[in-house]
Amino acid sequence: MKNIPYTWIGMLLLVYNCSYGQGKQIQIVNANTFELVERNGGKIKKLIGAVQLKQNNTQMFCDSAYLFDETNFVEAYGNVRINHQDSVTFYGDFLRYDGNNRTATLQQNVSMVDQSAVLTSNELFFDMVKNKASYTTGAKLVSGESVLTSKFGYYYTNSKELFFSKQVKLVNPEFELKGDTLKYNVKTKVATFLGSTVITSSTDTVYSSNGTYQTEKQSGVLLQRSKVRSKENTLIADTIFYNKKINYSRALGNIVITDTINLSVILGNVAELFGKENRSYITNKALVMSFMDNDTITIEADSIHIFKQSAIQKRDLIKAYTKVKIFKSDIQAICDSLVYIKQDSSMILYKRPVLWSGVNQITGDTIVFYINNRKLDSMYVINNAFVVSKENALHFNQVRGKHIKGFFKEGKIDFIFVYGNGQSIYYAKEDMAYIGVNVIDCSEMKFKFVGGKIATARFITTPSANFYPIEQLKPEELRLKGFKWLDVNRPQRKVISKKN
Repeated sequence: MKNIPYTWIGMLLLVYNCSYGQGKQIQIVNANTFELVERNGGKIKKLIGAVQLKQNNTQMFCDSAYLFDETNFVEAYGNVRINHQDSVTFYGDFLRYDGNNRTATLQQNVSMVDQSAVLTSNELFFDMVKNKASYTTGAKLVSGESVLTSKFGYYYTNSKELFFSKQVKLVNPEFELKGDTLKYNVKTKVATFLGSTVITSSTDTVYSSNGTYQTEKQSGVLLQRSKVRSKENTLIADTIFYNKKINYSRALGNIVITDTINLSVILGNVAELFGKENRSYITNKALVMSFMDNDTITIEADSIHIFKQSAIQKRDLIKAYTKVKIFKSDIQAICDSLVYIKQDSSMILYKRPVLWSGVNQITGDTIVFYINNRKLDSMYVINNAFVVSKENALHFNQVRGKHIKGFFKEGKIDFIFVYGNGQSIYYAKEDMAYIGVNVIDCSEMKFKFVGGKIATARFITTPSANFYPIEQLKPEELRLKGFKWLDVNRPQRKVISKKN
């Protein structure tokens, strides 16, 4: 059929548009050339040059197009552009548009642009009723500094939410995110994990399968046993509030912190980690396990505070508060509060401390002990110092004084020095039978231990010493002032659940 002169196109378009009204039918707004051609036994309209079509609040532009009146369908070619609701614009080389369902399929060099993001793909499907764009052949979305790619995805243009799946990747100058399924809001810049996700930065790696991450603030809420790993430690918890910018994490529920540098594990139910300050604290069933060759020292307390060495903090410290318990194969202890200094391997026990080493129980107002080569090396008991070992249910060897300094060998007491107001009661044996009891008062004394029990005594100042048959003394005379046997409170090895 011959081309219709340009001067007649305006009249034909007016008649055509009036005949179909202003409803769902696709309207021709402009075309340089208008033809009626046959295809598959039917008449269709061929539009060439500066083509412009319209349906409701959607406008379409292209170099040429075929309009199928009966099916209300358009095929558009070359420099395709769709303006939808004055909020989103689509570009491509080829378009199939169904005016009845109001769906568009764009192919080749496809892009979708709105105020928040630019999405590019080789093929894009758009539902104008649901305001939903989708793709199945891979796409890239640029939103601010973030670039997201995936194999499959769909985008709700009204809510600005995108759902990505398969080979999901988000690249930002500060981090890289990879996952299986992800929701991302281009307005709020919040990524929501809907499957296994890994976020990698210069300082941390985050592993999570459920949670949210604000890409601009670099902070998020990580759920369902998520993990944050740094160069120094790994944090796992039921819930983690994570902020990379300020290097801070708050964790809740079944917490496990693994310190790879200091070979320790920290457990609890509430924790905060202040990375810039090199400190952290954990509470609610707090526990620290430090591994030493074939042994482990465990500290348990209501709350535990950990300080790493820095320009401000000159030493590595652990501070534990309230109901403190310590367990190691060769020593156990309890106290109200504790300070552990890594640099000299010293541990200071405050407020009613009790230390057990083998068969010996040691008490005082404050106890300081040192670990060397993974074993108890020495101790200093300050004020009201008392050492007790049990002979049998009725008889106890006892040494007390103002202060006591002790030294250990292979984890057992080797000898002790008593300074000020020294007193001692210890039992003598011959052929495994008790022959009597030594009762000694001496300001300063030294005791040698064998097998954890007193073997010999040396008096540095003049003593008052007496030897009695056991039956000659009353039970109360066999107890020094301040005697207490506290073995019922001795900590036992902590059993850690498989979950932790």
